[in-house]
Formats: sequence, structure tokens, C-alpha cells
Amino acid sequence: MLPQQLAAHSKLYIYRGFSRPLFFMATPTYATSSELDAVNSILMSVGESPVNTLNTQSPEVAIAQKTLQQVVREVQAEGWVFNTEYEVEFTPDSNDQVALSDSILQIDINRYKHNDNYDVIKKGGFLYDRYTRSNTFADEATVYADVVWMYAFEDMPQPFKDYCTARATRIAHTRMVNDGQMAPIFQQDEVVARSLALEYDTKQADYNVFQNSRGRNPYNAYKPYQVIGR
Repeated sequence: MLPQQLAAHSKLYIYRGFSRPLFFMATPTYATSSELDAVNSILMSVGESPVNTLNTQSPEVAIAQKTLQQVVREVQAEGWVFNTEYEVEFTPDSNDQVALSDSILQIDINRYKHNDNYDVIKKGGFLYDRYTRSNTFADEATVYADVVWMYAFEDMPQPFKDYCTARATRIAHTRMVNDGQMAPIFQQDEVVARSLALEYDTKQADYNVFQNSRGRNPYNAYKPYQVIGR
């Protein structure tokens, strides 16, 4: 039976019409933060008033935003479960070259597809093989690579938004105020935020001591029955 009535009780919504009512909690408006929220958090840490838009000529806003963007780029360059993809397919163009976008922070050849045939880096906007010292891949119809992507602030998981905001707050405070008494407080906030980001990454990636997050088993653990074969 389809729901026929929706009744609102404070922040609790009840769908009626089923054999049993279904309860759905309303989503808080502060469940996720935006780049503007992060910039305002940085501004308030240095004693500045928050703004309603980032399109302003204020030098304090510019410093806060640039610092945040720098931190977002640095944090994502580490490579986390949310911005790392494996076996991404790249098709060489008519010149046998693989063009790479600016959104690629790191790239490496996928060893399961190409073994140790290539040792690639990003160079001049193209995929470059250090073995052959060339950016052409004439022998490959498809190149498989592991990629660390650069995402916009809004596309990051909330724990990483909080971590980037805390780190950018510490850096911006040092650049704009440099109050030695407040520095340890901001540093502690950054440590806590990073620990929450690490916890998110660990849970999402399902890491363990025997397998990586992709279900591969690169480590050949000791097995008693193999002793006879030695």
C-alpha cells in the first residue's frame, strides 16, 4: 500500500499507509559544510567577521580561501579511499599519447594489468614512461592506471572537510595573527580532525594485515602445509 499521509512532528516525519509507520529524521542544515562555511570558520579564528559570499575584495577572505584551497590540494594528494581509483582506463590518441587532466594529482601504472612493463609519471600534461623516456604507448590499445583525483571541497566526505578546515585555520592564523598562545589550541584541533579523517578512511577502505582494500592478496602468508614442499 502506498503512503497516503505525511505528518510532521517537530523534526520527525511519519509516513502513514503502511502496516507499520515509517520514521525518518529530518536532515539538519548543518549536516555538511560548504567552502563558505570553512572560510568563515577561518575568518572567525583570526577575529574577522563572517561573510555571506566569497566574491568579495576583502584581503582577509582571499587569504583564508587561498589557504583552504592549498590545504585541500595537499591533503587530497596523500591519496585516500574517496579519491583513489584503480584500473582506470585511458585510451591513447592518434599520436599514441595519453592526455591527462589537471584533476589528476597522482598516477601510476596498474601492476595487475601491465606488470612491470612501464614506470609512468605525469609530465607535460601527458603520461610519460620513464623506462623508454617517451610519452607514446604504441603497443597499448588501453592503458590501465591507478589514479588519485582532485575533488572540489563540496565533494569531499565531511570528516575530510573538517580536517582541511582545521588545518587551514592553523596555517591562516599563523600567517595573519601568529598568536603563540592560540597556536597549540589550533594544533590540537587539527590532530583531532585528522584522527577522525583517518578513522573514516580506515572504515571505508576495509584495510587489514593480509589484504588491501581491493581484495587482492599481495602478501603470501605462512602456511604450515608448505613446509613439506621446502
